[in-house]
Formats: sequence, C-alpha cells, structure tokens
Amino acid sequence: MTPRFGKYIRQLRTDNGMTQAALAARLHVTDKAVSKWERDLSYPDISLFPRLAEVLGVSVSELISAADNGGEPEQLTQIYRVSHDIRTPIHIIIGCTDLVERYADDPDQRRRYLEFIRISGKYLLERCEQLGKTASHPDDNAADLEEYFRTHADSTSRAGYDFTGKRILIVDDMELNREIAGEIIRESGAETVYCGDGLECITMIESSPAGFFDLILMDLSMPVMDGIQATEHIRSLDDSIKSKIPVIAMTANVSDNDRKKAFDAGMNGFAEKPIDTDALYELLKQNL
Repeated sequence: MTPRFGKYIRQLRTDNGMTQAALAARLHVTDKAVSKWERDLSYPDISLFPRLAEVLGVSVSELISAADNGGEPEQLTQIYRVSHDIRTPIHIIIGCTDLVERYADDPDQRRRYLEFIRISGKYLLERCEQLGKTASHPDDNAADLEEYFRTHADSTSRAGYDFTGKRILIVDDMELNREIAGEIIRESGAETVYCGDGLECITMIESSPAGFFDLILMDLSMPVMDGIQATEHIRSLDDSIKSKIPVIAMTANVSDNDRKKAFDAGMNGFAEKPIDTDALYELLKQNL
C-alpha cells in the first residue's frame, strides 16, 4: 500500500471528530492498531475494509483507491476485489445445489435453482477470464482436490436434529442467501422469519413478545447496520429474555479477527458460508 494510506485514514478520522480510541472501539481493534495504520507501520486486515469504510463515511472503492500505489493495486486490495466478486456466487452455487436435491419432486423449484446455478457459474467464468492467468496452475492442487471430493462424498447423518416448535430469525441483506438458509433450517422442523439488515432485526426483536424468537442467524456484513452492531444492541436491551437470545454469526469471512469481533459482540457461534448443513444443525442444537 502507498504511504499516503495512513494519512488518508487519519484525515478521515479527524474529519469525523473521532479519536484513535473511538475509531478502534468502532472497529473492535486496539488503539495501537489504529496508530500503526496511521503511521503506515501496518495496514488493516482486508476483512475490515467494509466496516472501516462505513465508520469513516466513504465507500470501499475509495479506500481501495487510497491504498493503490500509482494506480497499480497491491496484492491485498487485489485480493479484496477478487474475493468480494467470487464469494457470493460460490455460496449461491453450493446452496442451490443442495436445494435442487431437496426438491426432487418439484420441477418448477428445481428449474429455478438450476437457473441460479447457471447464472452464477457464468458470472464466475467471466470473472476468471477477466482476471487472466494466475501464479498457480490447476494441476498444482489436483491431488488435494481429488482427496477433498473422496472424503466429502457422503453427508453425515442428520438424525437427532429436530427443532420443531422453534422460531429462528434469519438476517441477511441478500434474499437468495436468506432463502437458502431458510430451506436448510425448515428441514429441521423450525419456523423461519426473515429481515434484511441489523436495524430491521432490532425493530423486530423490540416489537415482538419476549421469547418469540428462539435464535438469530445473523450475517455480519450488511448495509444500514451490520451484524456486530445489531448484536451489541440486542445484548444491551433491558428485557433480560430478549437480550440473551442466542445469535449465530453467518458470514463468508472466517479470519481470526472476524471470529474475535463476533464473540466480543456477544455472538454465540460462527456459521461459515457456504453453509455446511450438519455444522449449522450442530450449532443450533447447542444453542436451542
């Protein structure tokens, strides 16, 4: 990253009337980390870019532009662009593949999910063509890939996962993500309710009777209010029942920093996207 990135962060922070400590608290990092960023001694983890942009009142694109060196993106910012582009379609493909199997007797639903897979696959192919050749070659990982498919051919038994009578609130800004998670959860017998961001989630919790929701499945990165902020607000509610609703983070970001932020905010578990059904059921079993 260019040395001007630290100066850019410092200027945005002061323009927003924040101390280093205040910015650190909003990002769930240490004061020392912010100080190092502003002195160009280290740089924010790429997973922090969306939250950092939101707090400082700029777009992620503006942050990336400030981090570019003479118009040539560094490896970190290039990784952000690529991972942001491919994460969602991969989640859709895996989720819809599972749903196609579940709707064996419903041709209309199967066609719908197959179309989602086709569109997502086409998008990924176009992105790969745009990115061009990478430093690695497919053959380099062929043995690992073959071993992965061999060891992941059969799903584990889902006996014992019956959540009939439970009501789960799914919070995600993408409708298809909510639908995939909802289909998986409803198969366990639980009822699902949906909303699109953290603020809407809080409104639903506050306006519902205590005990109405048994658990919240919360995306971390959302517009208006993210999952971390929403969870912190829920934990601060005066109603002791509502404030203790189990919250499971649901995100494609799986870094140690993401996990720490989730648990520090009061979340009870961490479900990775694409969703592993058996792992999610086990989390639900532990928290319901």
